[in-house]
Amino acid sequence: MANLSNIARPYALAAFEYARDHDALPAWKDFLESAAFYASYPAVLTFMKNAECRSEQLFDLFHELLASKLDAERKNFLVLLSQNNRLNVLPEIASAFNAHYAALLKTSNVRVVTATEAEASFKQKLTETLTKRIQREVTLQCEVDPSLIGGAIIYIGDRVIDGSIRGKLSRLLVSLTG
Repeated sequence: MANLSNIARPYALAAFEYARDHDALPAWKDFLESAAFYASYPAVLTFMKNAECRSEQLFDLFHELLASKLDAERKNFLVLLSQNNRLNVLPEIASAFNAHYAALLKTSNVRVVTATEAEASFKQKLTETLTKRIQREVTLQCEVDPSLIGGAIIYIGDRVIDGSIRGKLSRLLVSLTG
């Protein structure tokens, strides 16, 4: 089975380019994030996985759920996804669309996982450093994972910087046993 992000990429790019060219990026972002939310909802997932469920029924469901966010173009987008049995890919489409949007705005969401709650001064310094390094406005999303023991893991797009104690210990173990 194909990777869902590979399937989502052309849909997201087409939606992004259309929205950009028609000055409708915020509306499309809102629409796709709402659609992704509904596509991830457990009851909707169950309905989509039902073999007896037809694409028209799925379209009707999403059309009803997203009625307040639809215009002719977004409705056509849903029709296209429905006809190609791709409504299940909406979360990946929204994610890829948001990546295109962030690139346009020269912003980057950076996920930082630390062993303990990071202090405000650390967050500020990290934001400044990353902004200079990647030459984009940075928004930090901080998480705590005590299993790291200490240090941090930083996720910037598809790049990972592992400065955690657990990561260092794992690399040491591999070098000693390898």
